[in-house]
Amino acid sequence: MEQKCLDELIKFTLGKNISRLKKQDENIYTPEDFENDLHSLSDANEICGCIINLIRSKASPISTGIQEKYITSNFLLCMFDQNELDPWYFCYQFNEGKSLEQQIGRYHQGSTVSVKKLNIKSIGELKIPVLDIEKQRQIGRLYRQSIIQKDLLERQAANINRLMIETIRKMEEN
Repeated sequence: MEQKCLDELIKFTLGKNISRLKKQDENIYTPEDFENDLHSLSDANEICGCIINLIRSKASPISTGIQEKYITSNFLLCMFDQNELDPWYFCYQFNEGKSLEQQIGRYHQGSTVSVKKLNIKSIGELKIPVLDIEKQRQIGRLYRQSIIQKDLLERQAANINRLMIETIRKMEEN
């Protein structure tokens, strides 16, 4: 299986240092935006690239609606040809892939527990398995579906728990 360094496939852009943003630049991309993008139910066609949370070492597709926001230095914007690399496949490999997990683990060896932040150079040197684009899209769709299913199951469990607590409280009142 062919492997390529990420910097051969992706153009990386580091976000701005938050102290350099002006007061009017209040429309900032936040960790909540990152989670919303990763767990979004919106159409996959609205994806314009990916973003890496450097603190959490996680990747998410980035939606076109986020383009108006300012990216801070805790995030790395990733732009690439989606006919060569599928965004959800990239996120699967970065977040769950064994090969990248081992490479990132080697990078973090020797780092203190409190400071495990990746940088552009280390990310660019990571090697990703490059599959046929149709196979990438298939894997990407399955990964996205697994996230959606997990989120739905967690919501269902929370609703069941809330219902049980309400039932118990009503029983206590009677």
